[in-house]
Amino acid sequence: MGDGAAQRPTVANPAVEDLQNLRSLLVKEVGRLNDSLRTTCSDMGGKKVWVGRTADGWTSEVTGRRHRIQTLVGKLIPIVDAEIKKLPAKVTPGDAKMYRIQ
Repeated sequence: MGDGAAQRPTVANPAVEDLQNLRSLLVKEVGRLNDSLRTTCSDMGGKKVWVGRTADGWTSEVTGRRHRIQTLVGKLIPIVDAEIKKLPAKVTPGDAKMYRIQ
């Protein structure tokens, strides 16, 4: 019949599901953040909103911050992906229950 080893029932790993949900939220937020900052930088850099030496300095700062935020936020999704890869896709029902309790 079989190899003699009893098959233990498994369920989807809730930790993986939580990380996948987090990843989806991050992707949406990264897109929204990039769009928001892009518009601000474009408006300021295009002299549509404010002109002068102070405006130029502010524009440079906003553009710099936009690039810094993109760099930092861009690292989040690969970190979540790496964590997902570390975890088993299936766990025992008891392990899933313990995860949910924690």
